[in-house]
Order: sequence, then C-alpha cells, then structure tokens
Amino acid sequence: MTDRTDLAARLLDAQVQWVVDRLEHDLPEMVARDVADLVDAGSRVTVGAVADPEAITATIAEVLVRVPPSTAASTFTAVLAEVLHDGPTGDHTLGQVVAREHVEAFADTLLGSGERLRGALDDLTRSPAVSALASRFMGRVVAEVVQANRAVAEKLPGVGSLVSLYAGAAGKVMGATQLDALVGAAAGQGAGFAVRRLNAVVVETLRDPGTRAAVLEVYDLYADKPLSGAGTVPLERVQHLAGIVQDVVIGAAPSEPVLAMVRAVVDGFVATYADHPLSELLTDLGLDAEVLTEHLLPPLTALVTAARESGDLEPLVRARLAPFWDSPAVAGILAEG
Repeated sequence: MTDRTDLAARLLDAQVQWVVDRLEHDLPEMVARDVADLVDAGSRVTVGAVADPEAITATIAEVLVRVPPSTAASTFTAVLAEVLHDGPTGDHTLGQVVAREHVEAFADTLLGSGERLRGALDDLTRSPAVSALASRFMGRVVAEVVQANRAVAEKLPGVGSLVSLYAGAAGKVMGATQLDALVGAAAGQGAGFAVRRLNAVVVETLRDPGTRAAVLEVYDLYADKPLSGAGTVPLERVQHLAGIVQDVVIGAAPSEPVLAMVRAVVDGFVATYADHPLSELLTDLGLDAEVLTEHLLPPLTALVTAARESGDLEPLVRARLAPFWDSPAVAGILAEG
C-alpha cells in the first residue's frame, strides 16, 4: 500500500510540474488551440441546443437587480462623472466620434416624422400643466412680437405718433391694465388651442427644408473643434447628476416592464438563431477563434503570472489534480501493476 501511495504521489508531482511548465511557457499555444477546438465544436452544435431562454433571462434579471446598486457601479458612476467633467485627455473632435453621414441619416429620419411627432405632441394637451405652460409661452411670444413691432414703428416719421395715440386710447379704456397683458390674455385663451398651435409651429419648422441644412451646418461648425468636458459646471453638480441617473437605473432596471422587454428580446434572439450553429452566431458577432484568442490571452497571462509570483500557481494546480490520484480507481490500477 505504501509503495502504491508513493507511486501515486510521484506521478502527481510529475503531472503538477508538467502542467505548471505548460502554463508558464506554452500558454499562448494552449489558449489558441483550445479556443480553435471549441469554435470548431461549435460548428456542430446549434444555439438552440445550448441556449435556454429562461436561464438567460434569469441571469440578466439577476444582473439588473444586483449590479446597478452595487459598490462597483457607484464607483464607476463617480469615475465617469469625473471623466465627463474633465473631458478627453487628447485632442479629439466631434467628427472623429460622429460621422456626418450619420447626422444626415438621423436628421432625415427625425425631420421626416412630423405627423407622428404631431400626434405625440397633441397628446400632451391632456396635461393641464403643459397646456398652461404652452399658453404662457405663446402669450410671451406674441407680446414680444407686438412690442418689437411697436418699437420699430415708433421710429418711423409720422407713425410713432399714431402708435402712441392708439396705445394711449387703449390704456384709457383698459385702466391700469397694460396692452401687453391684454395680448397675453388673448393668446392665453384656450390652453389646449395654444398647445396645438405651438405643436403646429414645431412640426412645420421640422418640415422646413432649411431645418435640415441648419442641423448639418451646426454639425459642420463643431465637427473640427476639440471635444471638451463639462468643465464649466462644478464637479459636484456633475456627480450629483450622475448619481440621479444611477438612481433611475436602479429603480428601472429590475422593474417588470424592463424584465418583460428583456424576456421578449432574449426569446426573439434565441428563436432567430436556434437552428444555427454556435460558430455562425460568433461569425455574425464579428468574432472568430483568432479574435477570441487575442482578447483572452492577455488577462489569462496576467493571471498565471500573478499566481506564479504569489506562489499560488503550483498549489492551485495540485489541489485540482490530487483528487484524481487519490481516487480508488487509480489505486486499483496501480495495484494491478
């Protein structure tokens, strides 16, 4: 029994040393070969055979519940706020981030949705607060136009005295009420009407061919200018805003509507690829064995190096191989020898 135990221990030592040597010296070749073998095996396995929509949805739901309120998420939010406040470290322009053709496509889509936008805006008339706000806005616009026209008219020879005459007559009739207030009141009658008129102005402005040209002109003005952060806003304000956004995500992510949307997306995605090989899904994602190896190798190399330097690599390998050599099956084989 002692001889068999010693033999098993020596075989374990040899295997541990062999594995450690391979991890230290042949890791790139090992990872490349294993990834290639897995991708090749994926060409014979369909997505539907390995992807359970319910399990995937449950995993995503768990992530949505746990990650947003986590300490790591809060740390990420704080760091993101600082980065947004400080801006890019290099001289980068808007044109490097957003291509002009994408702005054109977005503008064409948005500006071509006038009727749908009108319906959505008209639906806002159900809100008394929105109607009142639109009414006041229209009143201010009309009053400003009247005031501007009056100021111009008063500068014209012979017209200024006429305007003053009518304004004075109106003032006598109205008492202490000002003409501007009357205009505002007239424009404010019918809050729903004010909202619809404001909506019409917005939609017609979007339909105007000059709007598209204006959008692209604004893009061209800033396309070559360096991107900057929110340096003019105090860092505390940016952090506060980032915290609010995180709170919104914390509340919305695990909500039933979001989870229902996740279920629908997962079910639809899996159904689309259910009969397709896993390797085809990787191809559609723009991934292959070479790309996967390229991105997997650096963290794996760093992990092995750190484990070796800390003295944990050999014990970790031994802990996983030792149960095999201590098993009754191996003891029986060694006994036969």
